Amino acid sequence: MSLLRRPGVGYLAAALLVAATVACLKLFHGLTDSTVALVLLLAVFLSAWIWQSGPGVLAALLATAAFNFFFIPPLYTFTIQDPRNVAALFVFLASGLLIGRLSALARRRLDLVEAERRDLAALTRLSEAFLADTNRESLLGVAVDRLRNALQAERVSLWLADESGRIAEAAATPGTAVRSDLVELAWKQGNSAAFPSELGGTDIYLPVPVGVQRAGVLVARGLRSSERMAEACAQLLGLSLERERFLRLARAAEETKASDEMKSTLLAALAHDLKTPVAAARGAVENWAAASGPSEASALALDQMKALSRRIGELMDVVRLDSGVTRPRREVVTAAEIVEAAVARFGDALARHSLVLEPPPADALVAVDPGQMTEALGHGLENAAAYSPAGSAITVSAGTSGDSVLLRVVDKGGGVPPEDRERVFERFVRLPSSQSRPGSGLGLSIARSLVQMNGGTLALSDSPGGGTTFEIALPRASR
Repeated sequence: MSLLRRPGVGYLAAALLVAATVACLKLFHGLTDSTVALVLLLAVFLSAWIWQSGPGVLAALLATAAFNFFFIPPLYTFTIQDPRNVAALFVFLASGLLIGRLSALARRRLDLVEAERRDLAALTRLSEAFLADTNRESLLGVAVDRLRNALQAERVSLWLADESGRIAEAAATPGTAVRSDLVELAWKQGNSAAFPSELGGTDIYLPVPVGVQRAGVLVARGLRSSERMAEACAQLLGLSLERERFLRLARAAEETKASDEMKSTLLAALAHDLKTPVAAARGAVENWAAASGPSEASALALDQMKALSRRIGELMDVVRLDSGVTRPRREVVTAAEIVEAAVARFGDALARHSLVLEPPPADALVAVDPGQMTEALGHGLENAAAYSPAGSAITVSAGTSGDSVLLRVVDKGGGVPPEDRERVFERFVRLPSSQSRPGSGLGLSIARSLVQMNGGTLALSDSPGGGTTFEIALPRASR
C-alpha cells in the first residue's frame, strides 16, 4: 500500500482508475447521465483520497473528458450537441476538482492526526520508561536507544554539562558522528539546527531545556519523525534529568536527616548518662574543697568540673532545640533586665576582665522568653571573655534603632575574619585561632537558634578599635 501511495505512482494509478471506471460503465447499457457522473466522481474522490491533490486533479480532468467522449451525445467525439450539456460538463468538472481537493485535504489532515497520535503514544511510552529510571546511570544507559526508537532516527547522541559547565558526550548509539560546533552552538546559545542528512531524513541539534536553563544537547541523525516530536523528546529528557537530580537530592537529604537524628539521639544519651555522675563528682569536689580549705588544686578541679557541667548543659540545649521541646514563653521585659540577668548568671566568666555596662534606655522593651535571651546573651559574654586578652574591657550595652532593640557585647580580642562570620554559627565549628582554648563549638549555634525562635537576629561584626561585636536585634515591643 505504501508503494501505491507514492506521488510518482499516483498519477498513473489515477489515470488507470478512471479508465477502469469508464470501462465498467460501458459494460452496462442504459445508465442515466447522473449515474455515470456520480460513479466518475467516486473515482475522482478515491484518486484524491489515496494519492493526494495532484493525482486528484488529473483524475477530475480525465473523468470530465471521458464523460464527454463516451457518454454525452454525439458519442466518441468531443463535440457537444446539446448546449445544455456544456453547462453540465462544466459543473461536473468543478465538482470533480472540488471533491478531489476536499478529499485530499481530509486525507492530509487524517494523516497528520494519525502522525500526532503515533507521536503522542511514543512520548507516553518514553515518559513511562524515563519515570521508571530513578538514577542517572540507568537513565543514560538506555536513553539514547529509547530516543532513537521514538524519533525513528538512525543515530542519537546525548551531550550533558558537568559541574564546571563544560559539555561532553554522555551517551550515544554506535557509530554516531556529530558536529561539535553545532553542539556548542546549541549548548551556549540555545539555538537548534536542522538540515538534510546523508543518512536520509534530517539531522537535528536541539538544546535540552530545564526551565530557563539548559542541561545539555540532543543530537538525532537521520530523523524521520517530525522536528516537533524531537523538541518534545528534548523537553521530556530535560524533565527526566531534573527529576533524577531532585530524587538524588531527596535521597541525600534523607540520609542527612537520618544522620542528624542519629547524632541527636547519641547526644541525648551521652548528655543524660553524663549529667548525673558529673553532678555527683562536682558535689564531691566542692565538699573536698570546703573540708580541706582553699587551695590551687581544689580551685582548678572545681573550675574544670564547672566547665564540664557547662558543656553537658550545651549538649542538652542542642538536643532540646532539635527535638522541638524548647519553645519561647514570651513576656514583655526591658533590655536592662536581660542584661542584668546575663551578667549575674555568667559573671564568673568575666572575672579576668573589666566589665563596662552602658545603661540601656528605659523604653527598650521586647516581647521574648527572658530565660532564652539571657542564655543567648550569656554565650556572647562567654565568647568575649574566652577570646579577648585578660584585663581587657568587655562592654555590654543595649539600645534602640527604629523598630528594633539591640543588645551588644563588644570585646578587644583578635576578631573574626569576615569570611568566617557565618561559619562560626555552625555546630562544632571552631576556627584554627581558637583551637588552643577550651570549648565545644556549640555556644554561638545555640545562641542564634534561641534568638531566631524569639523573632530576632544575631550577627558578628568588627568593633571600633579592633575586636568583635556580638549583636542581638529583637523586635521592639510596647506594654
